[in-house]
Amino acid sequence: MRRGLVFGKFMPLHRGHQLLIERALAAMDDVTVVVYDSLPAGDYASMPVDLRARWITDLYPEVAVVPLDDPLRDAMDSTDPAHAGTYASGVEFLGHFDCVFTSEPAYERFAKLLKAEHVVLDAARELVPISGTRIREDLYAHRAWLEPRVYASLVQKVALVGTESTGKTTLARALAERHDTLWAHEYGRELWIEQGGGAAFADYLKIARMQHRREEQMRLHSRRFLFCDTTPWTTLHWSLRGYGTADPRLRDLADRTMSEYTWFVCDDDFPWIQDGWREMGDGEAHRFQRQQVDDLDARGVPYLVLSGTIEQRLERVAGHLQRRSPDKVR
Repeated sequence: MRRGLVFGKFMPLHRGHQLLIERALAAMDDVTVVVYDSLPAGDYASMPVDLRARWITDLYPEVAVVPLDDPLRDAMDSTDPAHAGTYASGVEFLGHFDCVFTSEPAYERFAKLLKAEHVVLDAARELVPISGTRIREDLYAHRAWLEPRVYASLVQKVALVGTESTGKTTLARALAERHDTLWAHEYGRELWIEQGGGAAFADYLKIARMQHRREEQMRLHSRRFLFCDTTPWTTLHWSLRGYGTADPRLRDLADRTMSEYTWFVCDDDFPWIQDGWREMGDGEAHRFQRQQVDDLDARGVPYLVLSGTIEQRLERVAGHLQRRSPDKVR
């Protein structure tokens, strides 16, 4: 059985990396992909090593994906032949490889230390004229070099939740304009108006699924962030409010997607205003707000409460997103 090795940081996984993996799969009986972790450096979208490993596993389930700490995390140039011995010793436990697939001739010594043939592909970057460095400089501009699911996973969904009349829609629109990106408006409201102000029990699962499907499609065309006026979790709470229960499939969707968002709760310090479709007067809006906040607390979900004017909320969200700027990568 002939074994092949592909290795790298895959920050992010792009068409050039995929060329290596696919050529290895075509030539070898067994392929291992080593994904090196690294120190943060630079203002780029978060790419933790487990996410990078998952990209490869999802796209190429037939390969063995092995995440490893980078043995020279501070090295500016991992292609330097002086580092070959360190990297070679770090993968010895994986066993013998017949071929090492790279796009860098400088990895020749590394392959020799592994007693493997060095297969160099597209060293001149003619087949895939792109690099991870260029992509990281502007993910949005270079997204055509990425698998759609890879690019979408690098767009952070930001959830704006809260009771009626708390400025969620206005804030989502303003944030999208400020960050030159998209915002996902509330499908449930569309359906509510279309049906004349009502929702059957079965509608809530439909609403949550459609909302999530829209978000995932919009992620493909968003820049860094997608601001969401609602979430499947919000729809779950509307079902609980209206019927005292929820479809188990809706509960499952809400539970599975909680970690997809950065959460902001819009405080109910605005006066409640009837826009023709709202139904939570006489203090019910505040009770619904409390129900949602209590659930976030019970789930241990981190969130930030937004109070004050729309402009104050806008500045607080923007500042918070900048301070927790995703992990920086080299």
